[in-house]
Amino acid sequence: MVCTSGVSGSAGGHARSLVGCLCLVVGLASGGSLEAGEERSGQSAGADGGRAEVDSPHSAVRRYEIGQGPRSYWLFEPDQPRPERAPVVVFLHGWFAVNPGFYGAWIDHLVRDGRIVIFPRYQNDVGTLPYEFLPNAMAALHDALGVLHAGVGHVRPDPARFALIGHSAGGNLAAQIAALASDPHADLPMPRAVICVMPGEVVPMRQPSLSRIPGTTLLIVAVGDEDIVVGDLRGRQIFAEATAVPPARKRFILFRSDRHGYPPLIAEHTAPTGLNHQLDNGEGILRSLQMSFGDVNALDHAGFWRIADVTLEAAFAGQSLDEVVRDEERFRHLGYWSDGRRVTPLIVGNDLETIPRVIPTNGLKLFRWSFPSRSRVALDPDRPR
Repeated sequence: MVCTSGVSGSAGGHARSLVGCLCLVVGLASGGSLEAGEERSGQSAGADGGRAEVDSPHSAVRRYEIGQGPRSYWLFEPDQPRPERAPVVVFLHGWFAVNPGFYGAWIDHLVRDGRIVIFPRYQNDVGTLPYEFLPNAMAALHDALGVLHAGVGHVRPDPARFALIGHSAGGNLAAQIAALASDPHADLPMPRAVICVMPGEVVPMRQPSLSRIPGTTLLIVAVGDEDIVVGDLRGRQIFAEATAVPPARKRFILFRSDRHGYPPLIAEHTAPTGLNHQLDNGEGILRSLQMSFGDVNALDHAGFWRIADVTLEAAFAGQSLDEVVRDEERFRHLGYWSDGRRVTPLIVGNDLETIPRVIPTNGLKLFRWSFPSRSRVALDPDRPR
């Protein structure tokens, strides 16, 4: 059996041994190493009661809840030290996942690394119809940017460093907002990066056209091989329809499950979530269920968070993804189990024909799927047989 506990000292090194079990060592882009299910060592309490990562530039997070109803939003700003200006990341939640605590670990990571996070609510309850999601999110963004620009005591936003991250229905919204941002009348900064994680549509809508996503954007679309909620249909549509974005600036990523150890790393629909009780506002009609899914493990630290960090850094520096992934392992590698076995790596490419389809064999399909006449099988030597 393999378990996850403790933190090792350096990338590629050996983790602390536990009695009767082994652990998962994950190499980080910063050169450190981390084991699945653990936060980084040397943490201290921030001013908000959260736990700061020792190598993050900010030890605390300021948070504000502004407005009421489906056009309300949360602002999260880096603090201690408080910067004068910072990049802005819009974080768009999944269907009914209106509680920022559900994504709190990722939000906390983004903010402590020096980014402002805007978390639009965009829906209230079942009474908020899907066609209202986009206008609600846009209204919240306009208001949030106005508050950041002119409000007293806020970190000022850097419009030249603006990005979107979305999960599930929020992944679809991220692509739509990026398409709208190309219109000068939309009054939004040009998105430098768009990261759509396991995107899905509640109701299919073909407007705005995703061909309007700016060609200067870095686009990441990530899906999971055991996502029985949305599969990969909408992810493939977003990737294919973003025709203005050249292949050098976009990547399609397939996360794959690895059950070699405990807890297993499962690339299912809630994998990108990560609970942080400090950001739990007590809301959400599915709150209890959602909060029970919010584990943080190697798929977060070495997968979703790391890839987002690398993409944001590249986008804000004016690089293409081709420049970033000259070393393909920079995206694919998720580390090693401490018995020496490699964690099942990601499949990454910009040609959809080379990426296996996500075709679940069981489970409820809450969003529509379509399947090809024949499925492609992944022939990867790293994949356990």
